[in-house]
Amino acid sequence: MLDVLAYCRDVNVWTPGVRYAAELAASLGATLTGIHVAPLWPSHEPPGTPPSVMAELVACAQEEVRTAMEADARFGVWARGLGVASTKWHVALGDPTEVLGVAGNWSDLIVIERRIGDRDNTMELLSEVLLSGFVCIAVPENGYALTRFDRIAVAFDGSNASIRALHASTPLLERAAHVILIESETEGDAGEATSSSTFDPKRYLADRGVNVEVAPRELKATCAEGILEAVSRNRADLLVSGAHGKRRLGDCRLDETSNHLLKYAGVPILLAH
Repeated sequence: MLDVLAYCRDVNVWTPGVRYAAELAASLGATLTGIHVAPLWPSHEPPGTPPSVMAELVACAQEEVRTAMEADARFGVWARGLGVASTKWHVALGDPTEVLGVAGNWSDLIVIERRIGDRDNTMELLSEVLLSGFVCIAVPENGYALTRFDRIAVAFDGSNASIRALHASTPLLERAAHVILIESETEGDAGEATSSSTFDPKRYLADRGVNVEVAPRELKATCAEGILEAVSRNRADLLVSGAHGKRRLGDCRLDETSNHLLKYAGVPILLAH
């Protein structure tokens, strides 16, 4: 991993997700790129909007962009204080999904703080980013701890997505003192071919000098609940998992297991589709 992209919703305070991205980049010796997406400026007056109100809306949008542009130097100083050697800063106008869909092409990993709420829900954004083919770490806003890779849990079901997630996380797994493998049956798309008969995750990691402990998964009502129980029981700092779902025109959604993991994981989760 050479380039870590941090989605910065707030340029006044570096939130837990952005700090996680910075500490991750410092640990890997990677470049940290911060990106803030501001809404497009109003281009016309909605019916019945007084000119004074329209002018105020435009002024507010322009002020947000100005503040975001000025955050460049402050972002660099802050990140270097955490040990990041190289930083970049970008400000874009538009829809976060579209912007990250472009920026993700020149990054190895996107870090997004997972927020769930009526006014600030990032689940749709995470789904779009993952199903566009980007590797992503979702950091829970209320479950953040200092970035650690001492104990990493890998949920592996033999699917292509879980293989891609395992491969993407290899630089982190090589740094971990304990890697816990949680094996389960595939619950992805019914038509997705699995590679469980030809790909051995234990052999793959052993070839890279990573010792693996296979953890029994408690039988729960759902596969996701069993995975999260194993993560908690093994005190994992990070969960690695494949992300299953479908992307159609006007519809983008993760399956039940991936959605549950994203919503309820109390630790950061690295996902790949």
